[in-house]
Amino acid sequence: MPYTILASTKNVLWKVIELYDHNPEHIFLEAGIDPELLKNPGARIKFSSVNKLWNILTKIIDDPCVGLHALKFWHPSNLHALGYAWLASHTLRDALNRFARYSRILSEADSILLEEDSETFSLILESKFAKIRLPERIDMILAIIVQMCRANYGDELKPISVNFVHSEPSCSERFFNHFKSEVSFSESRNCIVFSLADIDKYLSGSNPYLANINDQVILQYLSGLGKDNISDRVKSCIIDMIQSGNVSGAEVAKRLGLSERGLQRQLMDEGTTFLTLKDEVRKELSLSYVRDRNIEISEIAFLLGYSDQSTFSRSFKRMTGMSPSEVRGGKRLSII
Repeated sequence: MPYTILASTKNVLWKVIELYDHNPEHIFLEAGIDPELLKNPGARIKFSSVNKLWNILTKIIDDPCVGLHALKFWHPSNLHALGYAWLASHTLRDALNRFARYSRILSEADSILLEEDSETFSLILESKFAKIRLPERIDMILAIIVQMCRANYGDELKPISVNFVHSEPSCSERFFNHFKSEVSFSESRNCIVFSLADIDKYLSGSNPYLANINDQVILQYLSGLGKDNISDRVKSCIIDMIQSGNVSGAEVAKRLGLSERGLQRQLMDEGTTFLTLKDEVRKELSLSYVRDRNIEISEIAFLLGYSDQSTFSRSFKRMTGMSPSEVRGGKRLSII
């Protein structure tokens, strides 16, 4: 199966082309992309076509910093439900973990890795097509990620550093002006480095209910990308059923039109189990709810299908190594 990219993300590129007084419709058609796909929130485009689009664009636009203009046109809707889940995240740590977890909704050709040490938190962008040099595309992605972070945090956010694999362009000053940080080129990887203080600062737009609703939309969308990926489909069912407290492999298998044994076999093929996925969903939702001080712990227990608050608290500590009160008190968790 060819790798694909969410079509709506290319609305940004359409506006960039217009900014340079070119006709985006002609360029998209030349690349083999139907412009009507950009109006369909769930449509996808082959990565090979997007690669061709960038090659055409960089030939007709003589500006090595063309990718940086994309940040002017970013909108949450370009990223499907992930854009709105991002805005409702509790902290940038939560937002970036969510971005890494669900990045496949945006592109099956790229992946987001997260690393942390005692002082910094790094986001690394990797591509399955590292040998295809598209520096302007990488510039666009990292610029938009920083812009997304500032939409949550505020314009004053400054990464510690931003690194690019490609060589330094003639317009490098514009990189410093946008990122407002140290920018290095000809590095071993494309990454953004943040301070832990910025990553863990509480965001006033936090809304775990909206974040989790959009998480569910993401999982439902991912489950339709291909029958080979059963894990996302199972997670979507678990989220739907979790409040009932009776989420079993048999019930999920029934919803998916499978036998319980057939479901177990497919999950084993993907290197996971039903109980592992159930724990992952409960952990993700538990952390989102606990970090919102407007929700009582007893209410969280109800929302997640636990019989009582004490049972939830014991389960939470087993999953995270900390009690709900410790997390609410500001104790930092490692990356999940």
